[in-house]
This record gives sequence, C-alpha cells and structure tokens, in this order.
Amino acid sequence: MTSPTALEFLLVSADYKTLTAVAGALKQFEASLGFVPTADAARDYVGRRKIDGIFVDLELPGTVQLIHFIREGSSNRTTMVFGCRGTGIESKELLETRVNFLLQKPLSEEAVAMHVAAAKEAMGRERRRYFRHSVNLPVSLTANGMEQRARMTNLSEGGMAVRVVKAVEYHAVIEFMFELAIGAAISGKGLITWVNSEGMIGVAFQFLRGKGHDLLTSWLVERQRYCPMALVADGE
Repeated sequence: MTSPTALEFLLVSADYKTLTAVAGALKQFEASLGFVPTADAARDYVGRRKIDGIFVDLELPGTVQLIHFIREGSSNRTTMVFGCRGTGIESKELLETRVNFLLQKPLSEEAVAMHVAAAKEAMGRERRRYFRHSVNLPVSLTANGMEQRARMTNLSEGGMAVRVVKAVEYHAVIEFMFELAIGAAISGKGLITWVNSEGMIGVAFQFLRGKGHDLLTSWLVERQRYCPMALVADGE
C-alpha cells in the first residue's frame, strides 16, 4: 500500500519494456503509477485527476497534441512531464514540445529513477500548492472596509476555501487573518477567485505578511506526514 502522501504518476505508453522500467523505478519512491496505452485515454485520465508527473512515450500517435492539452489545461498545466523519445529523428514540432525532461528509449530503471529524483523537490512544492487540507478554522475577512468572521473549510499553500455570512464580490481583493492550530497567526491579502450559491468562496493568496509563508509551509509539511491529503478542484 502506498502512503497517502505518495507522489502520483501516469505512464502513457503501449511498450511493455517502458512500463517495466518506469514501474520498477517508481517503487524506490513508493509512488503510485497509472497506465494508459493511448493519447486519447490519457486525455480522459488527466481530465479527471491531478497528477504529479506524467511519462509520455513520444513515439505514440497524438502525444504532441496531448502535451499541449496538458499545458493548456487547468489542474495539470504545471505537471512534470517526462518525454520518452525513440531512436528516430524527431520532427520540429516534437522537439518544441514542452517537456521538463527527455529520456532516451529503451529506458532503464536507473535512468528513470535519476530523473524522478531530480524532479522530486519541485513536484513536492507543486503538491503543497495544489493539495488542500480539510480544516475548520475561524478566519477574519475584510472587503471594502467591511469585516466579517467566517469559517475556513480547506487550506493549501496557495489559498483557502471559506464559508462566509455576508456575500463577497467575485475578484474582490480582501484582507484576511487566521490562526493555525500551532498558534501561528497568518495574515495577508488575497483575491476572490470563485464564489458559489451556497455561501462558499475561494481565496488565492497574493501575499502573506512577515513569516506567514514559512509558518504555513511548515504546517503543511507536517500535515503531509501524518494526514491524508485531498485534492479540491477549483470552485469547490
């Protein structure tokens, strides 16, 4: 069983040797791996969930378009993409594909593991930014000079979801202040990025005052160690 904080990868390939090398390497990181054999199936897969890293066999039809689809999407646009190139001469379009790492086929477990290790820190940062932890914390919000006490329902490095009593305008800039369970007070400014009819709003942090960012990051790292994480889509 993988850890609830294990990195999640997807392999897009119809090649058994590529699957064997990637799966073997990822065992070293206790990561989870999904597998689809076509670019069309991959589109459906990445449209339904957040992925930390995607291995794409560039010899498959439609993979260039797949990578553009990933980069132009919402939840996976900053996902780490590992392109697996063949022995032929790549087209200009393929060479311009926005991949983070290029691996030469046939892949070896050692080469895959080396590239994953190089990307692991960046993937961890991205995971903290996207993955939101369920919380139940009071938060003070001030918009247009009007202050209200509200209730935060989830929190990430980049923002929070809040249930408000008084409606707040979409795209309004607000001041906020809340206190974590460790006794650390966090304050700053944020932008309302979504609202719904049930009194919920999404706040993207613009900046945190003082040591707020360091305190929040430390808290998130500790939560990742001991608590399962849930991905909350935009607007939820």
